Amino acid sequence: MLEYRGKTAVVTGAGSGIGSGIAIALARAGANVAVADIEADAAEETARQVRSFGASAMSMRTDVSSYADVRQLQAAVQDRFGDVHVLCNNAGVSVKRRGIHASHADWEWLVGVNLWGVIHGMEAFIPAMLNSGAPCHIVNTASMNGLFPSARSAMYSATKYGVIGLTETYRNELAGTPVHLSVLCPAAVRSRIDESERNRPANLRAQPGGPEFVPSASYALSAPRTAEEIGLLLLDAIRDERFYIFTDASVRPYIEERHAQLLSDLDAVRRWDARQHD
Repeated sequence: MLEYRGKTAVVTGAGSGIGSGIAIALARAGANVAVADIEADAAEETARQVRSFGASAMSMRTDVSSYADVRQLQAAVQDRFGDVHVLCNNAGVSVKRRGIHASHADWEWLVGVNLWGVIHGMEAFIPAMLNSGAPCHIVNTASMNGLFPSARSAMYSATKYGVIGLTETYRNELAGTPVHLSVLCPAAVRSRIDESERNRPANLRAQPGGPEFVPSASYALSAPRTAEEIGLLLLDAIRDERFYIFTDASVRPYIEERHAQLLSDLDAVRRWDARQHD
């Protein structure tokens, strides 16, 4: 897809942060944008900014952990704009709590938004995308912590590793169709993810007390990028049909270290097999 003008895009978690940056980049490129967020006022504010660039926009309160909400979003966008050409399953939350200190409600909330939210988006939008026959692109937001462990929690990394595996497999399943996929793996970005608790549902509220948060790892990353920069990087990647969308080249040593360990431990099996025949 080399042209966004006149196309329709849906961005979840677009009331702030990366989602807002993606929505604005799409608007600048001339796309119609459906802005979805669990905060209705924030979604409408992003939609207002989209309209300021001359693009058409709609906003809708959407809890991506609810399949019913995401299906309603798909139907509303189809009714307003017709076929969807770009889907960005971007909504995400984070809890600064180690997995060993997490409550079951912590796990339910993060998995519900970060992983089920992406699954719901794929379930709700892919059938109509395939039926349209038009070139389409889906971008699922993971994280660099879907490629190496999070400094924050096992919960966050578990969901982001899941998003990457999900997207890689869907790419295989959709090969040969007009639906292309990418997975966004941002490093540091200026966003409100550290304020995620503001949108935590009452039935999954955090438990009081618990040990003080201590990061489980330390990564020397570059200064955070702006959400607007992420949006521009993403559009560039879609145009080039790149699968992995990175935002910080300084993470390369961490990726190399992880893959070096994978290959080393794989070689251990070869050495074990050789010893069995000695």
